[in-house]
Amino acid sequence: MKIIQFLFIIVLLSAYYTSDSQTTYNSEKIISKKIFSKNINNIDVDFQISLQNLQSPFEGNSTYSKYLQELKSEIDKKYPVKAMPYSTVRISANIIDTPAVEYSFEANKYNYSVPNDNTLAVSKSGIIVSAINTNIIFYDSKHDSLLKSISLNVFSDTLSVISTQQYDPKVIYDYQKDRFIIVNLAGSSSNNTTHIVVAFQKDADVLGEWSFYALEGNPLNDTSWTDFPAISLSNDELFITGNLLRYGGSWQASFKQSVIWQIDKQAGFDGDNLINTRLYKDIKSNNVNLRNIHPVIGGDSYFGPEMYFMSNKNFAIQSDTFFIIKTSGLLSNSNTKLEIRLLKSDKNYGAPPNPRMPGGKRLATNDARVLGAFYQNNVLQFVGNTIDTATGFATIYHGLIRNPDTANSIKLNLYKSDTLEFGYPNISYIGTNKNSLHSIISFDYTSTIINPGFAAMFFEKEGSYSDLKILKAGETYMNVLMGALQRWGDYSGSQPAYGEAGKVWVCGTYGKINPGQRIYGTWITKLFSNVEDEPVPDHIVKNSIKIFPNPSKDDKINFEFYIPAQLNIDVEIFDLMGRKITIMKNYKASTGLNSLSFSTIPLENGTYFIRIYGDNKQIFSNKFIVLN
Repeated sequence: MKIIQFLFIIVLLSAYYTSDSQTTYNSEKIISKKIFSKNINNIDVDFQISLQNLQSPFEGNSTYSKYLQELKSEIDKKYPVKAMPYSTVRISANIIDTPAVEYSFEANKYNYSVPNDNTLAVSKSGIIVSAINTNIIFYDSKHDSLLKSISLNVFSDTLSVISTQQYDPKVIYDYQKDRFIIVNLAGSSSNNTTHIVVAFQKDADVLGEWSFYALEGNPLNDTSWTDFPAISLSNDELFITGNLLRYGGSWQASFKQSVIWQIDKQAGFDGDNLINTRLYKDIKSNNVNLRNIHPVIGGDSYFGPEMYFMSNKNFAIQSDTFFIIKTSGLLSNSNTKLEIRLLKSDKNYGAPPNPRMPGGKRLATNDARVLGAFYQNNVLQFVGNTIDTATGFATIYHGLIRNPDTANSIKLNLYKSDTLEFGYPNISYIGTNKNSLHSIISFDYTSTIINPGFAAMFFEKEGSYSDLKILKAGETYMNVLMGALQRWGDYSGSQPAYGEAGKVWVCGTYGKINPGQRIYGTWITKLFSNVEDEPVPDHIVKNSIKIFPNPSKDDKINFEFYIPAQLNIDVEIFDLMGRKITIMKNYKASTGLNSLSFSTIPLENGTYFIRIYGDNKQIFSNKFIVLN
C-alpha cells in the first residue's frame, strides 16, 4: 500500500476564482490519521546523531544553489558596499528606551549541523521548548533547569514510514490550551517518504504523552517535497505553510508552488485517530504561483475564524509588491474561501546580499521573504530580509498595514547602519492595551569587524524605533562549511510572554568558540519594555493617568486623570489574561482634574489593567499592581 493511501483519505476537491479575477486557487479536504503516541519521559537512549555535508551550503538542489550565487553576484555588482555617514542605526531621531533584559541563557547545544533554524515557544508557567535543526530542549525557566534534550530523529523515531532526515523545526505554544505543538520536516527526495511531522502535546506534563501525525510532504503526488514550514494558531485551528519543490531540475522548474494546511487543532490536542485538514494549493496571481507564504499570528491573543498570510516577490532585486492572503472561515465551513489581494509599499525591498564576517567569510541570507508577522488592533506588522541600496548592506524591513481587509498600501521602513549588517528578523507584540503598536523586532547581526551576534530593538509607533540592544555578542565568526559562504538563519524565534503583558521571548544565533572550532550558538532572552503605552484618543487632552500608591499595599488605590469636558464614565478592570474582573458604570466625571479611588481588597495580589471609557470611547488605560 502506498504511504499516501495510508496517511490520507481525500474527501473533497474544489477550485475557485477569488474576487480579483487575476487570482485563483484550489483546495481539497483531507483526513489525516494519527500514526502513534509517545511519552517523552520514556526516551532514555539518544545518540543525537547528525550528518552534515561540509561542502555545499544548500543541500537538495544544486541548480537552486547556483541560482542564488548568481543572484547575489548580481546584487553585489549593482549595489557595491560603500560607507555611508549614518551616525546611528536608528530610523528615527526620537529618543526611545531600548528593550530591557529580564532573563537570558545559552540554549540548544550545537550538534554539527547548519543552519541553526532557531525556534522557541514558552508556556505561561515558564516552560520553554526550543529547537534547532538537530535537537529539541525542554527547559524550566522558573528553576533554571534543563528537563530534557532530544534529537529530532528520536522525537519521532516510532514513525517507521518517516525519513530519518529530520530538519526545519517549528514550535508554538497554545496559551488557550496550555499545550505545545512541534512541527518539522522529514525527507527531501523525489519518493513518497517526505512528510510534515506534526506533534501535539496531550498531557499537562510537557514530558508526558504527545500525539503524532504525518501530513504528506508530496500532497500532489508529483515527486515534490515540502520545504521551509511556517506555522500559526487561531482560536480553533493550526495553520502550516510550506514550499513544494521538485528534487533536482532547474531552479525555476524545481519550485512547484506554496501551499497552506488548515488543521483542526482541538482534534490534535485530544489525540483523535483522525483529524480534519484542508489543503490550499495552486495559489496564483496573474497565473504565477505565490511563493513563501507566511502565516500571521495574533498579537496578544488569537483571532479567528479568519487567518491572514503574507507573501511577496522574494527574489526580486527591487520590488514594492506584497500579497495579503486570507482564509475567510473555519475548515468545517463549506463557504470558507481564500482571498488574495495585491498591495504596494511606499518603499522598495529587495533580495539581500550575503553579509560579511571577520575573517573574510560571508553569511547566507537567502531572499526577501516575510519571516515574521502579527495582527493587533487592526494593524498587521511584518518583517523580513532586504538590502540597503545606499550602502550595499544586508538589512531588514518592517512593514505596517492598517485595516488589512481594505488597505491598498503598506508603510515600509528599512533599518540602516553604517557598521552592521542584519538578517533573519522576527517580531512580536509587546503592547499593554488595545490601541498600542508596540513591538519587539529581534534579528541576527554581523560586520567585517564585529562577530555575528543576536540583537533586538523596540518599535513604538510609525517612524519611532529604539537603538539596537545587543542580546548576545558574538565570540567569534562562524566557520563550519568549506568555502567562503556559511549558513545563517534560516529563521529566528519570537513569542509574546503570554500572561505577562509588555514582555517577549526571543531566540537567535551567535558565533561561539568551541575548543578548536568556530561554531553556532543559540541564545534565548526574555525582554520587557521600558516605554509606557499612551492610548489617548485625539478628542481627549493627552495626559497620562496618575496612579498612587502603585503597587497598592494598603487596600486603597487612587487614579487621577484630566478631561476637557464633563462625561459619564465607565470603569473596567482586567487581569493579565484579559478576563474582565469588575465594571463600575455611569459615574459622573467633571471638567478638569478628577480623582477615582476604590478598595483593592476584593482583588487577589497581581497585575491588573484599568480602562476608563467616556461616550463609548476609551479615554485612559494603564496597569496597576495589588500587593495587599
